[in-house]
Order: sequence, then structure tokens, then C-alpha cells
Amino acid sequence: MSVKTPAISFCNSVFPISMAFKNHLQHALNKNVSLLGKQHITLNFKDQSYSADRGGYHPVEIALTKMPNGQFLIQYVTDFSYDNHEDTELEKELDFDFGNSVAFTRYSGWKEIDSPGISELYQLWESNFICYLDIGAFDHVEVQGF
Repeated sequence: MSVKTPAISFCNSVFPISMAFKNHLQHALNKNVSLLGKQHITLNFKDQSYSADRGGYHPVEIALTKMPNGQFLIQYVTDFSYDNHEDTELEKELDFDFGNSVAFTRYSGWKEIDSPGISELYQLWESNFICYLDIGAFDHVEVQGF
């Protein structure tokens, strides 16, 4: 007998969030059902072979907040990378901070989330991320709740 996992719903965002993206988040959350009662959940997607020298798929962190109505609000999506081959620390490459209505790109800094081009950048990032998930690029997914 299979256990039915709870349906998870998401609040609307400043940008359209695709159903494919939400389904991938739900899939990761359903593997960690015990955390669904937590107020804040962080998901980390990692390609453990990613390095400054070899490249690979950038680590991604996604933070969710559970709202009083039971829906999850995507607080932020952060994509990390190495700046060059000598770096030993990951740095923010992109950060879509929906909770504070700002976005960050390494080469242009912080901007209002409704600045020209930010929505298109998010859509491009999201479609790439979904493709990476679909091909199994991330070999480690960590979900934490508090």
C-alpha cells in the first residue's frame, strides 16, 4: 500500500513560476514530508563534482516560508558559482530575493526586482534549472526545516 503524499501549493510570485518548477520543488519536499510542518524550509541542490577548475552545475539554494493559509511562499532563489579558477569559495551569481523585491547579478549588483530584464533573466534561469533537474545534474539535494 502506497502512502499518499500531501498536495503542496505555492503562493503567487512577482514572476510567473512554472508548474514544472513547482513540481520539482514538490518532489523534493515529498521526500521530506516530516519537514512540511516547519515554518521555513531551505532546499539545496548540488552537483558534488562542481569545482572552480572543472566547472559543472552551479549549486542552488531555494528558501520557502509556510504562510498561515498553508501555502508556501518562495522567499528567494540563489545560484552560486566560483568567480575564477583560483577561487575556493562560492559566491552569489544570481539571487532572486522575492521576499525583499530585489535581484542580484554578479556583474550588475542589486536592483529592484521589477527592473528591466530581471523577469526575463529569471525565466531563463528557471528553464535552465528545470532542464538540469530533468537530466539529473544535481546528485545531492538537501532539505532543511526550522
